[in-house]
Amino acid sequence: MVNIDYALNVICKETKIIGTENKDLLSSVNRVLAEDIYSKDNLPPFNKSSKDGYAIKSEDTLNCSKENVCKLKVKGIIKAGDFINDTLKNGEAYKIMTGAPIPKGADAVVKIEDIEIKDDNLFIFEPINENNNIIKFGEEIKIGDLAIKKDTVIRPVEIGVLASLGYSSVKVYKAPTVALIITGDELVDINSDIKNGQIRNSNEYSLKALVTNLNAEVLSLGIVSDDRENLKEKMKYALEKADIVITSGGASVGDYDFVKDILKEIGADIKFSKIAIKPGKPVTFATFNEKLFFALPGNPSSLITTFEKFVKPTIEKIMGKDDFHSEQFKVIAMYDFECEIGREKYVYVEIKKKDGNYYAYKVGSQCSNHLMTMSRANGIIVIPKEIGHVKAGEAFNGEFIFGINFKKYIKE
Repeated sequence: MVNIDYALNVICKETKIIGTENKDLLSSVNRVLAEDIYSKDNLPPFNKSSKDGYAIKSEDTLNCSKENVCKLKVKGIIKAGDFINDTLKNGEAYKIMTGAPIPKGADAVVKIEDIEIKDDNLFIFEPINENNNIIKFGEEIKIGDLAIKKDTVIRPVEIGVLASLGYSSVKVYKAPTVALIITGDELVDINSDIKNGQIRNSNEYSLKALVTNLNAEVLSLGIVSDDRENLKEKMKYALEKADIVITSGGASVGDYDFVKDILKEIGADIKFSKIAIKPGKPVTFATFNEKLFFALPGNPSSLITTFEKFVKPTIEKIMGKDDFHSEQFKVIAMYDFECEIGREKYVYVEIKKKDGNYYAYKVGSQCSNHLMTMSRANGIIVIPKEIGHVKAGEAFNGEFIFGINFKKYIKE
């Protein structure tokens, strides 16, 4: 049985970027850029007003004061999108809207709230500086400038930048295809009635949601019966078609847990088969022709915990997110409980903040088949492997569901 850090180091070493792909703009949200983005344009492409006001010549206001009010003639109005082929002369002004181009001859904009208007005359009561309330041509970015660096995660704000620069598609790191194999004769479809000894197939839906949430591709092979040859064919097919293969169940030591034996039989390199984590000890990780294979436990809580802890950062790294992490912080347990010594424990709790401190409250049984407990939780507290009894008032590391800093495990 290996510890968590060892397992993550091994997985990290075997995880590689698998290529790049072009995505249309909206499909690239939360993906990672695989190229530097350079500006095709000057932004703004003209001098424009940053306020609603009046475009003027600043020299017309040099001697303005409350005692010496300046008077300018308003010639017209310039809206955003307009273009005025006219040159402003001394003693003149144009009413101008935010974002509208500055007319020739003007070098400042005075805000509406700083002036008075009567008929077509503008009255100014103080000097206005040159370039006041003007965004200059190319002030934001110029043609050829680096706009967004390679390896940047594309958030909605980057989508806006890319759109403003005329990019309708971008190159991102390729998303892996993740094949799912759900094992167990006891499983039935979610629309089926449950008979004695049966349970509905929640794991397939949980895994599909977890993978889809990461923007990876899902190839679900559905429920596979506890038949060795059938399972072997499904595993071989999955390894042929996908970059990552996940099995749910069949990874323990029962009479019908065939996954490890099949991996050995087909020549896969098994890196480890047990991790000192609770829930989720029976995790097998193997490689086969540069493909990654995770045999995860069948109990729902164990499945989701181990996916988040080991598979999620793998997918994120393949897609270029080496810096994916979630913040850990000190959390005070608000109840006593017993736990198993020898494995690091992930205890699902409700975390509340009060007076600057975080507190963990019980949400239900920590049994590894209790999905309801996880659904009531908003975080976890991490109990070190050497601790078997937790007392109310003790502080432990905690985090909101879910996340892990994979960069920690990358050797420089």
